[in-house]
Amino acid sequence: MGNDLASCPTWTLSEATSESYGHTIRAMKLSSFPKFGFVIYRCTYSDDAAWTQLLSLIEREAQEAIKELGPGRDWLGAHLEWTIVEDPTLDDATQEQVKRKFDGWAGGVVEEYERTSTDNVRGLPRFNFCVFVDEKCVASLEKSKAVVDGRKPPVFVVLMRAERGILAWALQAPAAASQRSRSGVDSEDEEEEIFEDEDEEEVEDEDDIPLAAHKASWMYVETQHLLSLYNSLHADSGWEHLYVRPPGVYRSNEA
Repeated sequence: MGNDLASCPTWTLSEATSESYGHTIRAMKLSSFPKFGFVIYRCTYSDDAAWTQLLSLIEREAQEAIKELGPGRDWLGAHLEWTIVEDPTLDDATQEQVKRKFDGWAGGVVEEYERTSTDNVRGLPRFNFCVFVDEKCVASLEKSKAVVDGRKPPVFVVLMRAERGILAWALQAPAAASQRSRSGVDSEDEEEEIFEDEDEEEVEDEDDIPLAAHKASWMYVETQHLLSLYNSLHADSGWEHLYVRPPGVYRSNEA
């Protein structure tokens, strides 16, 4: 099992599936990038106290989840890093504005890392998904204190999928394309298909018809499940399998 990242074996994909946070650990090993956790953007500035409480809740729930894994996994806490972005110019920012900001940040970090390393970090959820906190998310904290139909409403945030380059759920394609190229398959055709899919995602749904999971770019996520969701998003097509159409909230029915 290993008592730290260095002593953990580099599992196969199937082996990682059966391990607690196995995909997260495997990705840190393969990428040599020893951090995990989402970037969190604050996009409402009307209530500092409520924001602080929400952020504290996210951090506390994550540490509690890791602690529950026991001594064989509690070392994960040292690798967890929420990157918090507080910028008053983001007050009432739209999701599109934050996506552009996130894409620019993630692209810069990835490019800088790859200048000095041959390891691939492009597929990590940290650089393909981010958390967006608006007024509705902050308000969910207060609403959670009331009991409705015998249960507390969920505290939730928005998880957004990156729009730049290659989509997170298609990130296995470059390696596969490279392998097929060596076997005589035209990798340029593969790349063209990837970006054609991406262009389709950007088309607005003018008739307000619910988007299919592979076209949707955001969903509500209950805060206590952010860490387990991060782990699950390493998997191929993870977003498509996990997506919950708003106003539904990911995993709220399991609270």
